[in-house]
Amino acid sequence: MTMDREKKEDLPGVFSVSESKGCHGKRQLSLDDMFSKRKTSAGTGPSKSLEAGWTYEGCAQPCEYCRLEEKIDPRWRMHLKPEFGKDYFRGVKRFLHENRNHLPPIDKIFTFSRFFPLEKTKVVIMGQDPYHNDNQAMGLSFSVPVGIPVPPSLKNIYLEISSDIEGFEVPSHGDLSEWAERGVLLLNDVLTVTKNRPNSHAGIGWREFTSCILQVINEKCTNVVFMLWGRHAQAKGKFINRNKHLVLTCGHPSPLSSSHFFGCKHFSKANKYLMDHGKSPVEWQV
Repeated sequence: MTMDREKKEDLPGVFSVSESKGCHGKRQLSLDDMFSKRKTSAGTGPSKSLEAGWTYEGCAQPCEYCRLEEKIDPRWRMHLKPEFGKDYFRGVKRFLHENRNHLPPIDKIFTFSRFFPLEKTKVVIMGQDPYHNDNQAMGLSFSVPVGIPVPPSLKNIYLEISSDIEGFEVPSHGDLSEWAERGVLLLNDVLTVTKNRPNSHAGIGWREFTSCILQVINEKCTNVVFMLWGRHAQAKGKFINRNKHLVLTCGHPSPLSSSHFFGCKHFSKANKYLMDHGKSPVEWQV
C-alpha cells in the first residue's frame, strides 16, 4: 500500500488457484479455475467478449468488468494486450466482478495510464496498494484528491523533497496529478483493495500485471528512473536493466521505516540523471 504499513505481510485468505505465465515468464496463480465449476443458468454459458475473449458467466452481454482492459488508455493498452486473455487477468476480472466493494472505483483503477504514452515515461514511483479508506484512492500511487488530508507517507515524501530540491514548498494537498502530467508514472504494485481491508487484493493477480508493465517499460524506453521504496517495491527491480535505466532504492516513506527514507535525495538524483541523458528534469512542485 502507499500508506503506512510497509512492514506488514500479505493478509491471509486472499485467493490464488490456477497457474499461468505473465509477460516475464514467471508462473502465478489465478482465480479462474476457482470459479470454473460454478453452474450457469440454462442456455447461458461464457460467451465471447472483446479483445480479451471472456465474459462473466452471469452476464448476457459483456459488462464493464468483463471489458476491464478497456479502462486502460489505448496508448498503454496496445503494449499490454497479450496479457488480457491470460488466466490471471481473467481471474482479476472475475474477482472484481464478484467483489465490487473495491477501491478505487472501476473508472479510476488505471488512472496512471491516462497522462502520457508509455514510451514517454521518465520516472516510475512504485507504491504497494491503494489507500483503503473512502475517497482516498485515485489510481495514482501515494496520491489523494484535493480536499483529502495528506497521508503520513506522502507528508514524508514532501519533507524529503523540501530538503532535496531548493525552493520546494510543501503543498497543502496530496494530489500528485501534476507529476503524472510531467511523465512520472505513479504505479501501485496492486491496483485495487477492498474498502477498509489493506492489502486484501495482494493475491488476485495484479502483481503479475504490474510486473508486466515494468518489463514493457524496461524494453520500450531508455533512461527511465525507477524509485523503489521498501522491500515490496524493490522486489520489482529484477525486471529492470540497470545498464539501461537508473534504479534508486531506499526505505519506504511510511513512518514505520522513514528513517531509512529521509536523506535518499532521489528527486535531485533523478533530475541529474535525466539531464545527463538529454531529458528535461521533472518539476516536483505541485
